[in-house]
Amino acid sequence: MTEHFAGNPSRREFLGMLGGGLLAVLLEVDAGWQRLLQSSVQGNRRVHVQTYDPAQTTADAAVRAAMLAATDLSWLRQGDSVFVKVASNSNYGPPSVTSPEVLSGVIGLLKEAGAGDVFVGDMSGALFVRHLATGTTGSTRDNMRETGLLDAALAAGALIHCFEEVPFEQAYVPGIPVGAHHWGDDLQVAEILDRVDHIVNLPRLGKHVLAGASLGLKNGVGWISDHSRMVLHRDAATFHQKIAEINAIPQIADKTRLTLTLVDRALTTYGPDSGYHLALAQPLIVAADDVVSHDQIALLTLLWGRQQTPRAALDDDPYPAQSNGMNWWFVRVTWGGEAAAAYEALPVYDDLAAADTPTQINYAYDFLHGGRPDQIEIVPGGLGLPETLTALLGRYPALRIAVPGAI
Repeated sequence: MTEHFAGNPSRREFLGMLGGGLLAVLLEVDAGWQRLLQSSVQGNRRVHVQTYDPAQTTADAAVRAAMLAATDLSWLRQGDSVFVKVASNSNYGPPSVTSPEVLSGVIGLLKEAGAGDVFVGDMSGALFVRHLATGTTGSTRDNMRETGLLDAALAAGALIHCFEEVPFEQAYVPGIPVGAHHWGDDLQVAEILDRVDHIVNLPRLGKHVLAGASLGLKNGVGWISDHSRMVLHRDAATFHQKIAEINAIPQIADKTRLTLTLVDRALTTYGPDSGYHLALAQPLIVAADDVVSHDQIALLTLLWGRQQTPRAALDDDPYPAQSNGMNWWFVRVTWGGEAAAAYEALPVYDDLAAADTPTQINYAYDFLHGGRPDQIEIVPGGLGLPETLTALLGRYPALRIAVPGAI
């Protein structure tokens, strides 16, 4: 997968392309080059997995503990703005969307640490919201109201920012991943990314009928415009690469401080909207400052949840057999016959966890970090990991996961 870096110019050549550009532009490019150099040093990554008994510990307290275990908040200066990116894909309740229970602890801790404006928002999927030059249909705010995310965010003191509520002419700015990528000029992202200081990424834990799983990297699709979503689904041969590359634009890569998933319920089949809801008697929280390592552990946690899912529900899951046909249908119905005529087949995989499966996680390790880390260290907190989850986390040696108690 190292072909992502093929053909990169030298640093001097790269800067020379800009000729006599403004110093600010040069500095931005230089910072991008430094990111690329740093990405070649894999090192170790830490992922915190907090477990708790809801009869004894509130979700607020558990989220705060997990958040402080994953970051010391030293990046947050007094008055800085933070965008808390939820997954509000639809008006279906959690776990089809981010659990509202996570918001009180995250927003409260940010405020106590000195944050200024804390925004919470997203733009729902194209079946629910369309934001076009000709008009807007649907409402992420209404969807958030139905799922409980709106009230939870407001009660915690956040501001609601839904991308389609910005006039279309100002709503999006170019997103340019650092390094060779598959987007061309078609990646457009929410303009607020240029205005906020930091991002906290709060995905859900769920299957996805097209992507296999919907975790932290996939939550980045919420940032992009309707046109970019069309390109993502139409040019489906590079679906996983493009998802990884969204997370490599400077506005996201340089500002994302934490990815955290509260798993009180998991969507273990179908997705992103309908599917089997697995309620956990002992909820857990996956938290890391690196979105890819978060997703690696979250994916295995999802597979662990599928081990607890009834066989009949698993048998009804259309991934992977029907995924390509469903994506073609989605393109045809949403964006019309011209887009469907240019459709490329969607790759699907029987084993989403393998280190050599070309999924968004494995592409993202190459694209964002230059390769898989030397080790992903699991740091348990709270009640400790269930034995069955510990066993699954230790089952894939090629993933280089170090988990206490694994056989």
